[in-house]
Amino acid sequence: MNEKGGKALMYTHSVTIEKEKCIGCTDCIKRCPTEAIRVRGSKAEIIEERCIDCGNCIRICRNGAKKAVMDEWELLDKYTYRVALPAPSLYAQFPAAKDINEILEALYRIGFTDCFEVAFAAEMITQRTYDYLEKATHLPVISSSCPAIVRLIQRRFPSLLPHLLPLMSPMELAARYVKKQYAERGIEEEQVGVFFISPCPAKATEIHRPKGFSRSYVDGVLSMQALYKKIKPNLKHFEGKNLHRKSSYIGLMWAMRTGSLDQHRIKSHVSVDGMENVIEILEKVEDGTLTNVSYIEALGCTGGCLGGVLTVENAFVSCNTLKKWIDEESTEQIVKHSDVWKALKEEACYFEKSITPRPVFTLDSDMEKAIAKMEGIEELYSRLPQIDCGACGAPTCRCFAEDVIKQKAKIEECVFMLREKIKDLSNQMHALTQINVPTEKGKRKKEEIK
Repeated sequence: MNEKGGKALMYTHSVTIEKEKCIGCTDCIKRCPTEAIRVRGSKAEIIEERCIDCGNCIRICRNGAKKAVMDEWELLDKYTYRVALPAPSLYAQFPAAKDINEILEALYRIGFTDCFEVAFAAEMITQRTYDYLEKATHLPVISSSCPAIVRLIQRRFPSLLPHLLPLMSPMELAARYVKKQYAERGIEEEQVGVFFISPCPAKATEIHRPKGFSRSYVDGVLSMQALYKKIKPNLKHFEGKNLHRKSSYIGLMWAMRTGSLDQHRIKSHVSVDGMENVIEILEKVEDGTLTNVSYIEALGCTGGCLGGVLTVENAFVSCNTLKKWIDEESTEQIVKHSDVWKALKEEACYFEKSITPRPVFTLDSDMEKAIAKMEGIEELYSRLPQIDCGACGAPTCRCFAEDVIKQKAKIEECVFMLREKIKDLSNQMHALTQINVPTEKGKRKKEEIK
């Protein structure tokens, strides 16, 4: 999937469908937050311009027909220096591990030559967020660390784009810091491969369509599920000598649904996770009914990143594992790594360009035609049963009406409209049978009478 890795980039989405596994059920179409899936010809298909790569369909699909398209392990062979960027949620996948250093050491054992914790970079983003909130004018400020949420806002809530926190993700900050450090050592960028170990597919899309930047410094995104199988056998070989960890509990908490800011420090702070819940909150912000809130931490997956579709461990178990390590800490570790912290502070964390809307509900570029189509949708919708059964292959009756007007579906695909059409045809047939058509015998009899 990675252009830098020499593979042809067929698409920039990280969620796709294996048609041979799809049975044409309608589970996925009902749960997609952007109504990006249709069932056509007994197979699900994704409308690419609507998809935000949240991975919800992967979680929902009972047949495993939806899958995340991530970078392959073999991509590491292209680089002399292979740097792992473990997400904080990775640590929580190993409840039996005695220490986070045990997990980080395992990353070296499986083939990485270096490691930099995304959790440590997250601590810098936390501090920069506090700084930004002190002068923010568009309230509430909405977190931008979850790429699926950013794309959701671009598509469904473009009026809220000015509310997005204009800071790069911890993943991107970590990648930029690593590349800069290697460059200062005189090592060419082409020799250094930086790989994020991700709990979700949305991050894979982000490196090809970076938000707020022209390019990403991440060279590949690896599935946490795939690396779990490599890491686990290597945990038992840890000797406890190499202490790689730099992060404190502040960075670890980013994996949880309430973790990016200290709620005691930001009083009017709302944390929301799960797409349906996020949409509900964003609707309240958009219509002005959610007031007296300065910051909204929005995460697409239920349970935060611990509930990502590419994680292995149960989200509740993961949460307890992370809490165990957080509770064991008495002091922050930032002071132990002041040199790295100082270097991170020098990095420019703010967006280099604004995030623009990506509306998917535009009916036509010509205003008159768009109005005519909207009127057509409303007229057709008024004739539909409006029960959103999904039998037509669209998630709602309104979506179906839009598909018909756009000539992406036929009216007869609605079983209720088809039933009405058959009923009309039946009535017409019955009416025809009642017409007294004279036969040849009848005609002769008529002539004899004359």
